[in-house]
Amino acid sequence: MRTIRILLLVVAIPILLIGNSASAQTTVSPKAQDIYLQAVKSLENRDINTGQNLLEQVVSLDSTHLKANLDLMRIYFAQRNYDGAESLAKRLIKLQPENENNWIALADIYKATESYDELLKVFDTLIELKPDSPAFYYDKAFTLSLAEKFEAALDLYNQIEKKFGVDDRLFAARKDIYMRQDNTKKAIAEAKAYLAFKPEESNPYLMMANLYLDIGEPKDALKILDKAESKFPNEAYIPLTKADAYHSLDMNDEVFVELKKSFVNESLPIAVKIRTIYNILQEYDEATSSRIAVELSKTLVKSHPQQADAQAVYGDIMLQSGKYAEAHAAFIKALGLNKTLDFIWEQLLQLEVSMNKLEDAQKHGLEAVDLFPNNAMILLYTGYAHLLDQKYAVARSFLEEALNRANPDNSNLMVQIYSSLGDTYHALKMDATSNVAYEEALKLDSNNTYVLNNFAYYLALRKEGLSKAASMSKKANEINPDNASFQDTYAWVLFQQENYKEALVWIDKAINLADEPSSTLMEHKGDILYKLGNQKEALDFWKKAGQFPDAESNEKLHQKIKEKTYVD
Repeated sequence: MRTIRILLLVVAIPILLIGNSASAQTTVSPKAQDIYLQAVKSLENRDINTGQNLLEQVVSLDSTHLKANLDLMRIYFAQRNYDGAESLAKRLIKLQPENENNWIALADIYKATESYDELLKVFDTLIELKPDSPAFYYDKAFTLSLAEKFEAALDLYNQIEKKFGVDDRLFAARKDIYMRQDNTKKAIAEAKAYLAFKPEESNPYLMMANLYLDIGEPKDALKILDKAESKFPNEAYIPLTKADAYHSLDMNDEVFVELKKSFVNESLPIAVKIRTIYNILQEYDEATSSRIAVELSKTLVKSHPQQADAQAVYGDIMLQSGKYAEAHAAFIKALGLNKTLDFIWEQLLQLEVSMNKLEDAQKHGLEAVDLFPNNAMILLYTGYAHLLDQKYAVARSFLEEALNRANPDNSNLMVQIYSSLGDTYHALKMDATSNVAYEEALKLDSNNTYVLNNFAYYLALRKEGLSKAASMSKKANEINPDNASFQDTYAWVLFQQENYKEALVWIDKAINLADEPSSTLMEHKGDILYKLGNQKEALDFWKKAGQFPDAESNEKLHQKIKEKTYVD
């Protein structure tokens, strides 16, 4: 039996270099500039692959094209191609050695690769370029601490204090270094000094409380936080930190009370609230985390009813809680507030397919494709919705476009696309092409039970490659021994190999394991019994199969019942 899967894909958010800009360029190659403008259009349309290829052509034609070098460097950085990004950053520095943004870009790359010695040299240069900018001094001191050159970092922080004056960052930075040196006494002293420096602000209290949490003293943290709360009753981070302290003491009811306090506080950024909800899901047992996350997500949408991301989070939590109708309504509301968030479209389409809302999935898929024509996952879900609705030609067009737009390095996505194409091509009687699609999927994931099962089942239906079909079906059952559909497939492969006794064993396994009997299982058992000479019992199973609603259009089954004989 072929299986239907729910597509579950992880959306990856790219990291981009921020804040860099290229100065005006006096002369560029006209041909290079024309290609660059094409690249910009591709990037604006979210066609990253085409845009990247065009940018690479530009810098090959004209290595001095500042904007092309900069844009390509950002793409390489997002792809974690740090060698390529470093080469382009150095080229930009050579072209514009006085432009601090080029040096900052190189610093970003060295931060990502943890090349601290090289990073320190960059900050030395930036300090020379901007001697009155404290930011680069702080960056250098922080890099020294990352490189575990603690005394040098402390010395530089002292120099910063003399040059620029006392600053909140100094207390936090020195405290962190003392903690890394396991010098709790000095860390506490630094936190107390900060508290003495700014006793009428909440941040010193929060730093002290978090320090006590870090050293495993949640009760001391609560004492500080209670005092802070009496002075700063509207500070949202105080109850949020109290929740951490109560969590350390396994006082979950108190955790929830404090989190509710912080969530109804309008001053707490919505991004912090969202991050807190997902942290809860990771840090508590399933029952506790689900209860708290559901209640907090309800508070979130009540506090931010017109925020699309709040509605999307609520929908996601409802989805994880198995409340599909509520999740669906939340995703629809989120998109009504903001249609430009592609990840919400992806979640909506996935949910509608899983709920068998195929018409809705097709309608929303078309709308999403208009907005995001290069989003391979949206194309995939839209195609899959048409596939399940037996609109195979339409499904083929979307799935082939998904294949064209997908990042080939995203193997999970590629397997989903190839396997869906395999199903589609089979339905369109493009048997050879279907086989190729399944083979491509198995090259990427040889243990994908969905692909192994469906490929085997369709080969068995066509009575071709039965030895290969048996091997794949057996493997699928070894990997997942508790799947009735996989067992039915193996029974049918054995049937086609005329191994009827063994086929009967496997069809019985499938029937016994299935949550509910199906027309296909009943018909297959009847076929096997007929071949074993049990014509009367075979007819009984065919009749049982004919009682299912989906059997109404099964002409071959009705012919078997009418003629009381097996029909191939």
